[in-house]
Amino acid sequence: MQRHTKEAAVIVAVGTDHHPFNRLVEWIDDWAASHPEVSVLVQRGTSLPTAECPSVELLPHAELCERFGTAAVVVSHGGPSTVMDARKAGRLPIVFARDPAFDEHVDDHQMRFADHLRRHDLAVVVDDQTALHAAIDEALAAPKHFSVPVENATISGVIEFGRVLDQLLDTVTPLVASDADLPDDVMTGDVMTGDAVPVEALPESLATALGETLAETLIESPSPNLERNSA
Repeated sequence: MQRHTKEAAVIVAVGTDHHPFNRLVEWIDDWAASHPEVSVLVQRGTSLPTAECPSVELLPHAELCERFGTAAVVVSHGGPSTVMDARKAGRLPIVFARDPAFDEHVDDHQMRFADHLRRHDLAVVVDDQTALHAAIDEALAAPKHFSVPVENATISGVIEFGRVLDQLLDTVTPLVASDADLPDDVMTGDVMTGDAVPVEALPESLATALGETLAETLIESPSPNLERNSA
């Protein structure tokens, strides 16, 4: 895949889920139209192409993470893996979660996760176009407020929790230990959609938020397998 050589001040990632996320892409396009002096790159997935700034369907995972680290602003969907990668790169991401009411995902797990991020001050979570544009403006004006310490910690407990969750729900979440184990052409993924993702560096508070989200999902939306395994 050809690399876009121009560094982007604003990098936007919608993940790899097959549902389009046109709301986020269109809102970013609107912002870019009124800020032609700012370089923007959108990883749009299956969403409609942008008109006012460059966009690509997918980016290799290593390149996406590198761009997170060089961008002034990271805008992300509510995928846990993308949020983790942004924070690992030292960026406090602006997060807009996919909403199943708009056919942007199969359920509301991103909205649940975004709520945890907001309550734990792990991301700037926005709910509409006005808030998104204001957050981008603020991040460009005060970049220090949108930076976080780069923390490296093994989260084997979270990985094990994911394996147990897969067994209970008959899902598959392939995990790899680090970026070094990923081929160069592996695309960015989302731990909640079953795509291969690196799981290695995560602040303890973010691991807690993710664990709470998964636990609430199990409690509030039990699957038939849970009943079968508990019998």
